[in-house]
Amino acid sequence: MNLIVVGAGAWGKAFGEVLKKNGHEVRWIGRKDSWPRDFAVEMAFLALPVQATRKRLQELAPPSLPWVSLSKGIEIGTGMRMSQVISEVVAPREVAALSGPCLASEVAKGLPTAVVVASENEDFSRLCQEVIQQKGFRTYRSTDLTGVELGGAMKNVFAIAAGVCFGLRAGENAQAALMTRGLAEMVRVGVSLGAKKETLIGLSGAGDLMLTAYSGASRNHRVGEHLAKGEGLQTILSDLHEVAEGVPTTRALREIVQHLGIKAPILKGVHDLIEGKPPRQAVEELLNRSVSEE
Repeated sequence: MNLIVVGAGAWGKAFGEVLKKNGHEVRWIGRKDSWPRDFAVEMAFLALPVQATRKRLQELAPPSLPWVSLSKGIEIGTGMRMSQVISEVVAPREVAALSGPCLASEVAKGLPTAVVVASENEDFSRLCQEVIQQKGFRTYRSTDLTGVELGGAMKNVFAIAAGVCFGLRAGENAQAALMTRGLAEMVRVGVSLGAKKETLIGLSGAGDLMLTAYSGASRNHRVGEHLAKGEGLQTILSDLHEVAEGVPTTRALREIVQHLGIKAPILKGVHDLIEGKPPRQAVEELLNRSVSEE
C-alpha cells in the first residue's frame, strides 16, 4: 500500500519504518512539506503534537482517506480526542487510533513491542491490524476507539505524578500506591467518558502507564522529576526540547472532569503542580484526603 505518515519526528519516523518493513511504500510529511500530489495515498497516519494537529491538518487539506492516529492526548478548549479532531477537520473515510507501550527509541531499534489499534468499524480495525502487524511489533485490534485514545492520553498525566514521586525520593511503596490508584482513577474517568474498563486495563491503558511511569526515557516522567526539584514549568519544557503531552492533556482533562463532576484527585494534584503549587504541598494534600473504601 501507499502510506503517508504526517509527522517526521522520532515517533513518526520509527513507525514509518515499521510500515516499510511490511513492504509498504511510505512517505513522511514534515513540518514544512505539502501534501504530495504525485503519490496515490491509500491510508494516512497522524504523528503530530496534539495541540498542533488541527492547524496542520487544515494547512495540508488532504483528500478523503482512511486515517490512523498515533498521537496521544486531548485538545485544549474542545476536549476532543485526536480521532474526533481528524473527523471534524478532514472528513476521513474511516478513522482509527493506535496506542500502547511503545517508546520511539525502542521501536526504531526493532525491540519487541505490542500495541492495540482501534476503530468503531471492526472491518477497518482488522485492516489496520493487517497493515501494521509484524514479527516484533505485535498489533492487537479493538472496537473501543474511545478507550484506546483515553488510555493513551491519561497515562501521560499519571506519568508526571510518578516523576514527581521519584523526584521527591518518596520510595517504592509510594510509587506502587500512586500507580495503583492512578490506574483506578484512569478507569473511573475513562468509563465515565464512554470507555470500556477492559480496554483501560489493557495495553493502551495499564500497559502504557507502566512504561511511562517508570521509564526515564518518558518525557512526562522527566517533567515530574524536574517539578519535584522546584523548577518552573516553562523552564522545564524549554530545556526538554520535545513536547510533553501530559501538560496540555492535564489541563484539558481537568476541565472535563470538573464539568462532569468526576472524582479525580491525582489529576487535580498534577494540575495544581503544573499551575505552580509547591510539589510537597500538592503531595501532602493528596495524602491527607479523608479515608475511603478502595
